[in-house]
Amino acid sequence: MASFIRLVLAALLVAGPARAQIATPQERAVFATRVDSLVKAYMAESHAPGVSVAVIRGRDTLVMAGYGLADIEAHRPATPATIYEIGSNTKQFTSAAIMRLAEEHRLSIDDDLSKYLPQIPLHGNRVTLRQLLTHTSGIHSYTEVEAWRAHWAEDLTPDSIMGFVAKDTFDFAPGTRFEYDNSGYILLGMVIEKVSGEPYAQYLESQFFKPLGLTHTSYCPSHPTDPAFASGYSKKDDGVVPHEYLSQTQPFAAGSLCSTVGDFVKWQRDLASGKVVSPESFTQMTTPGTLNNGEHIRYGFGLFPGEMLGHKNFSHSGGIPGFTTMAYDFPDDTLNVVVFSNYDGASPAFLAGNIARIAYGGAPEVAPPPREHPRP
Repeated sequence: MASFIRLVLAALLVAGPARAQIATPQERAVFATRVDSLVKAYMAESHAPGVSVAVIRGRDTLVMAGYGLADIEAHRPATPATIYEIGSNTKQFTSAAIMRLAEEHRLSIDDDLSKYLPQIPLHGNRVTLRQLLTHTSGIHSYTEVEAWRAHWAEDLTPDSIMGFVAKDTFDFAPGTRFEYDNSGYILLGMVIEKVSGEPYAQYLESQFFKPLGLTHTSYCPSHPTDPAFASGYSKKDDGVVPHEYLSQTQPFAAGSLCSTVGDFVKWQRDLASGKVVSPESFTQMTTPGTLNNGEHIRYGFGLFPGEMLGHKNFSHSGGIPGFTTMAYDFPDDTLNVVVFSNYDGASPAFLAGNIARIAYGGAPEVAPPPREHPRP
């Protein structure tokens, strides 16, 4: 299979780099063909059942397509309108909600967590909301606790979820290291509920989804009946099986949302343009955080600031049982690349990156080995 992927990449390179403008119908057709080849190579190597892709530059939709199956048993095709669980891409919605509340002077991101959630044991540490946003709090991530997996099928409250780590000592002193931490975003969701007086799902619906017209974005149902929702799958031997059930009460503010690729591009655009939070708040969200010693980390608030081929971007991936996602926004160029898959055996992160690279005239890269068990 690796040789097949190398042949596909070689063919793409022989075809010549796509110019960044992709201005003419012919250039759009060439770009779409190259994206099609990359997606099919990813699916052939990974055995992912379904993939949806959106590539939009300015007002120009370069690719809006679905591949494979959203549901194997029903033989239902994946389309651009297929709804996927987006996993940790939820975190940017959570951080935006915190920033919205800060703009309304209902909280400060430098407030102590204990001001809002005094019941959470901090073992003598001072933890700020900023440290939760940047994964620098030192609180142990509940998704790394082995005992948690045995409770996946249970409907749990956020307090119960935090019970998995309540007795754990901190992984490090707050503000001294970066370590990706789902517990921190559970706590941020609890703060949103405390300050707003609304359930997390309801707050996002009233503040973001409805006002922005994100009609296919929601807190994921645990048992969706709408055929627009994709079924999730995991790897088994050389095939796929339905993923192990995880109650959607558990990812909560760390990974509980569902969306389509089209809705997600709209969210990215609205977030970057000041329709969600102020430009000043967005700048904070996309600026690398700083440790106590002044060292910068590679994470902002729910987003990874980065650069590709000299073009500034912000991005995030998502992994949850049955689904993996990747989304890039290049705000200076109004280029958005979003890839969702109903498979947790191989992240589409490199696929999305390669699509962005060829949009800028670069060469695609070969993906690393897949991660087997994505966490929310």
